Amino acid sequence: MEGEDDIPTPLINDDGEDDTTPAFIDMSSAVEVTVSPEEDVEPMEDDDEDDEELPTEAQDTTVEAPKEDVSKCTMSTHTDAIYAITSHYDPASSSFTIVSGGGDDTAYIHTLSSSYIPTSTKLSHAHTDSVSAVALNAPYVGNAGGGKVSPKLIGVGSYDGAIVLYNQETGEKVQVLEGPSDVECLCFHPKGGTVLLAGSIADGTVWMYHTPTSKCLQVFVGHEAGVTACSFTPDGKFALSASQDGTLRVWAPKTGLSRHVFRFNDTEAAALTCMGINGGVDGQLVICGSENGAAYVAHVGKKKVVATLRHAEVTPTGAGGMDVDGEEEVLTSSVEAVAFAPSAVNTNWCATGGMDGLLKIWDLTTCQCRQICSPKHNTTMEDATAPAEEEKTNDGGEGTGITRLQWHPTLPLIFTSSPDGAIRLYDVRNGQLVHSLSGHIDMINDMDIQFIMPENGVGGGKAMVVTASDDKCVKVFEVDVDMVLAQSQQQ
Repeated sequence: MEGEDDIPTPLINDDGEDDTTPAFIDMSSAVEVTVSPEEDVEPMEDDDEDDEELPTEAQDTTVEAPKEDVSKCTMSTHTDAIYAITSHYDPASSSFTIVSGGGDDTAYIHTLSSSYIPTSTKLSHAHTDSVSAVALNAPYVGNAGGGKVSPKLIGVGSYDGAIVLYNQETGEKVQVLEGPSDVECLCFHPKGGTVLLAGSIADGTVWMYHTPTSKCLQVFVGHEAGVTACSFTPDGKFALSASQDGTLRVWAPKTGLSRHVFRFNDTEAAALTCMGINGGVDGQLVICGSENGAAYVAHVGKKKVVATLRHAEVTPTGAGGMDVDGEEEVLTSSVEAVAFAPSAVNTNWCATGGMDGLLKIWDLTTCQCRQICSPKHNTTMEDATAPAEEEKTNDGGEGTGITRLQWHPTLPLIFTSSPDGAIRLYDVRNGQLVHSLSGHIDMINDMDIQFIMPENGVGGGKAMVVTASDDKCVKVFEVDVDMVLAQSQQQ
């Protein structure tokens, strides 16, 4: 149904040329975004008191055996931790593109040959702070209709406030935008990829740009704390943002106004950490993970909170500790990764991954946990409903928290990444750990997966897993899904 918030497909302009600019854009009110030089910030002086030598405990000198590196290739171009990764596989040309950004204030584009030989190019902009977000519009180019195809772009966002656009095919800088400070997230519009959304972890604003003209279309203002995730709805009609203020906001691109605010916790707002879209039969469900151990599911169109999923309960430490206000300290397990099952798997399922190392699968028809996946042991359904005091012993083990998760597009399988540097593949029907990949020696901060499916549509195909880690490396792993499933059934 068309409404004032709808984004129609592009039209033909008066000159008879195809126009890929979404119809909600009023170019007469757009403003050109320019770059202003940043002021130098003097480093803080060290406190002499901090230099006092403190007594140390006896150190464990045991040397852990190095983990086997089963990756297909490693890119070691970064000189500091890598925070953001994205990738795209073009089946027509068999080209595989990866973009990475990290704490060394740089971003790289990596192209892989069919034999996994990488070519890495440093992107030219001189950032003055960590590169925190990267995005590609390649998956959406050509989706707008009208016949005109937009150029393939790379978006790079940094904590220095700069958003830089590059030509994906040449690596050349196209434009530098400046808007929000401390850019935390980037997202291209699904209809043609000509509109870019950027969220700030510092001031809580969300900015929307028209990439062909490099002009700012809207600044969405309303969050009372930093934005941790942003996206467009799958139909492109609304912009979404999740925040540390505990709210999910739905924005109208035409007016720049907040269409609805979901406040998930009436007693005490807990920061939202992550967001997943395209849930349910109509694709209008959104799921957000929270620092309080819960995940919340909301329906954008109906403006209704559908479910509160308690991934991990807030539990007392039991050690008699007190916080600064004299209250008993509690342990919580933040939910750091969420996603809905693809429609080919089950439109009523979603998944949550927490820093407790557990992957939980939920049935939205009952709002109950239907399966728990853990690398530590086979977790029973009794564990899913265990009291808080028992549940805190049913974690995935030290260092096995989940930082990212991604569903297989057609099978009930989920890949997860972890602080222990491992990638794990679970069968969510029975909770079985199907396969594990090693190679990183430190936390995996980000993960993206491209699936190459069989032409006949039968089987699990091949998964190309791309990871970014604190060990300063980008790695690519290849998983033959059918083969690892067969091997796990034989064990």
